[in-house]
Amino acid sequence: MEKSLPSSGIISQLCGVLQSPDFLPQLASAIEESKLRQNNDHLFLQIQASLCTVPSADLHRGSMILGCIDLHDGKLVPPRLTSVIPDPVDSSGDGVVPLTPQSMVDEASPRSPKRRKTVNGLRLAPFKSIASPNEEGLEKDNQNTLVTGSSVSHTQTASIRQVHSDTGFPQRKKPERDSSVPVMEPTSTDKLISGIWRQVFSPVQLSRLSSVCGDEQIIEPSINIRTGVSGDVFRAVNTLCLKYSNQSQSSRALEMIVQAYWIECYEARIAVIRLQNQNLSITEARMIALKEACAVLNWKEKNLRNRIAIWRGYKEIKDAGGWASLIFASAGVYRFCKYRTGFGEGLSTRLRHIQYSLELAADTLHPGWRDLLQVIGQVEAPRYCGHPHEWVTVTGEPAVPIASTYTHLNLPNGFQYQFIDECVIDCAVFGTDDPRQVPGLDPETCPVCKQRQSDEIEKNQCTCFPTLFGSIRDSIPVQLFHTTSGKNNGVVARTSIDRGTAIGEFIGLITNGISGMDVMQGGSHKKQTYQIYQGQMGNFTRFINHSCRPNSQFQRFYWRGKERIVVVSRGVVAGNEITVDYSNQYWNQLDKKCLCGEGCATHWSNVFGMLHVFRRRRTSD
Repeated sequence: MEKSLPSSGIISQLCGVLQSPDFLPQLASAIEESKLRQNNDHLFLQIQASLCTVPSADLHRGSMILGCIDLHDGKLVPPRLTSVIPDPVDSSGDGVVPLTPQSMVDEASPRSPKRRKTVNGLRLAPFKSIASPNEEGLEKDNQNTLVTGSSVSHTQTASIRQVHSDTGFPQRKKPERDSSVPVMEPTSTDKLISGIWRQVFSPVQLSRLSSVCGDEQIIEPSINIRTGVSGDVFRAVNTLCLKYSNQSQSSRALEMIVQAYWIECYEARIAVIRLQNQNLSITEARMIALKEACAVLNWKEKNLRNRIAIWRGYKEIKDAGGWASLIFASAGVYRFCKYRTGFGEGLSTRLRHIQYSLELAADTLHPGWRDLLQVIGQVEAPRYCGHPHEWVTVTGEPAVPIASTYTHLNLPNGFQYQFIDECVIDCAVFGTDDPRQVPGLDPETCPVCKQRQSDEIEKNQCTCFPTLFGSIRDSIPVQLFHTTSGKNNGVVARTSIDRGTAIGEFIGLITNGISGMDVMQGGSHKKQTYQIYQGQMGNFTRFINHSCRPNSQFQRFYWRGKERIVVVSRGVVAGNEITVDYSNQYWNQLDKKCLCGEGCATHWSNVFGMLHVFRRRRTSD
């Protein structure tokens, strides 16, 4: 059969390219079979190509024609103008079907009457629709379970991803099921004030002396930091980074202090020039002052005018909120003063309301911040000292000592309260044992995230409540404030606290056997109970008030095998009071009245309870 093939160099080259020794016998067999079927000796070898994802012997429709070889004389015939081979359907009406390898395959199988569309041999994969979270398969959110899913097309089986929580931590709510009022986006003023509070409660260290430029002030590490990446070297690099970071922030604060004070001097200089030359207008006096400044600064007048607009914003912030509001302003204050987008939104009023609260936080958390004012020759002594929560803030007025807010109790020695960072065990009740220790609980593993818990930062892997356990403890952005609803003192959040974030640990004296007083009942098992009493010692959680619609809640958390009581946020907005639900048991045992002012479910439960007792008595009579 191979003798019937024409002696063509093209076919021989094609065999070499394909590297298929069976090509010539297959071609000869196909030629003989075609002659018997078509009764035509003039045949052509059509060469086509198709695209596929993997090498396969399967033939595809919609192939691209590369060329044809005349098997009669072995010459190359140019391809047709069309580059896509049509389906082997008899469209000419003469019953002649183009001879292709695909047609030979089609003849071996029944033809489908439906015409299929081809796109240059590339077929689109079936489209898989991915629904948005607002469609079917929405998250199913409750206190202990969070279910997420997505809707799929009707040809696929829906899959649901489910996460089970071991605790009752507040879960995120779905926007479409949350009945709360939508929260508006923060304004430029909101962002500025929020940045000031974050900076005040940050661990930044401001110092005037470390910010003075000079060769003698260059900070050098104690060891050679170019000798590898050992633990000592890395700690030295971190220390160096911290020092220069603090120096940079101090230099920035000093710069704004001088520039705000420059505006005061500039306005005073204009007034002096007018007094010395009464014939000059205000504009002419301003031009003289600008020229005097440019001669020293070596700046162009246009550049100085642009900077004056920003410096004037610094002065306005200082005049309204005091020096603390300017010194602890975030990095965005430059842009805020440059474009002045928030100066007309009650900025001065809001800063005046928090001026003394800012000074309280600055004096107690950053005692040396007033030393920066010495750069302009101003010396100020700290107004507040001691623990940040030993003072109660009052809107628009200086803060007052916490003891002065409890004079109505008529205590023999006055109000005495010690602020502590860790709970104190009552040795008279428990001896040296800690009743918070849970038997059988692995002290090395977190029961929530199943990660390692360690008091050493480098070894700890649990990040459930990093601000309270297992990491550097930052200052909680809260302050005590005097309420106007008759609840005396409360706790206000200075920055927004996201839902599920720990606000603080309920700390006090761990004892037992107290009755008729305000205590926190702890203990996972009835045989191992204890009480946390905050009558004489504790932290700010002692002053969190009750609400029938609280924005926080008490939650058990186990750290290093010990039970802890944590106040967890349900979503607290900056400037709002932090509240929790004391529970019905609290109100039933104490002779106190709820003053939250909400549509109180606690009140109604007490009323229904009294009606139930009265009904039982009448029935028994």
